[in-house]
Amino acid sequence: MSIRALVVDDEPRARARLMRLLEPHTDIVVVGQAANGEEAVRQVLALRPDLVFLDVQMPELKGTDALARLRDYLPQTVRPAVVFTTAYAEHAVEAFALEGTDYLLKPVERDRLAEALRRVRQARWAAVPSASSTGSSSAEEGFITGHKGRAVASIPVGALLCVQVEDGTAWAYTVDGGRTRLAGGLTELEAALPGATFVRVSRSAVVNAERALRLRPVGSSYEVELEGGMRVKVSRRRVKGLEGVMGVG
Repeated sequence: MSIRALVVDDEPRARARLMRLLEPHTDIVVVGQAANGEEAVRQVLALRPDLVFLDVQMPELKGTDALARLRDYLPQTVRPAVVFTTAYAEHAVEAFALEGTDYLLKPVERDRLAEALRRVRQARWAAVPSASSTGSSSAEEGFITGHKGRAVASIPVGALLCVQVEDGTAWAYTVDGGRTRLAGGLTELEAALPGATFVRVSRSAVVNAERALRLRPVGSSYEVELEGGMRVKVSRRRVKGLEGVMGVG
């Protein structure tokens, strides 16, 4: 089944580049373009696309503000999936907080676009949780809570690269390069995270397998490379489990 997409960017060249990169993905049908946030809102309401590639920094109305407005207009069941495009990695956490499926750094690369589309397809066909399910943790609702200094910080689960314990303190590392202190032990935190995505790789670390790029041997041990270049040690006995979730091996 095809996925109807809207491409939103104030730079014509950026829109043209993205559309060229989308051509090999025959299930993606571009149904429209927009050059600013206001136009994007109108196009979404008129065309009802399944997917929006949304630039963050635009004149008049930013992409994140446009998405916030759409959340006011449309119920969750009919909102399109959103992949943010941005030249600044620090916008990634804000994108996930607004329920963005993924983000792409500009200039968009072919491999990262393919990965983002994989996530869109998976989200599109994912089973809807049963209405009879009882109870849910904040992580299941999309966030974990941490601390930056004395301030409380809500961290979108989708923006997590890994959770790692250092000198007895658990830290959340996110796609924007940030680090946030967490309360509780690693076992407790691991239990609160979605088990299909987050994998324990050692006594001191849990990684987001969807953000894992490659697994490699290093001396007598292994390490996994995550998006942004971060590397995390993997104990030998946990290699197979990580390979299984990553779909390698």
